Amino acid sequence: MTIRYHVTVSRLGDEWRAVCPALRRHGADIGGETREEALTHIDNAIQMILAQMQTDGIPPPPDETVPDSVVLTFAAEGEAE
Repeated sequence: MTIRYHVTVSRLGDEWRAVCPALRRHGADIGGETREEALTHIDNAIQMILAQMQTDGIPPPPDETVPDSVVLTFAAEGEAE
């Protein structure tokens, strides 16, 4: 099973911000010096959030479709991507 999440990436001053609206309240709002770095950081953050949810027995929230976003795909329940 795979999970997909929409992520917005935008320039904010001197840094780039990547936000996953569906997981924002869990900490999926992170920056980077470049767009690519912000995307790498948000990918890692989402993986950690999903792993913690799985450990805690909490089902991942549904994705929130966002215009002009990037879609990231993650393996669920310990599967390889």
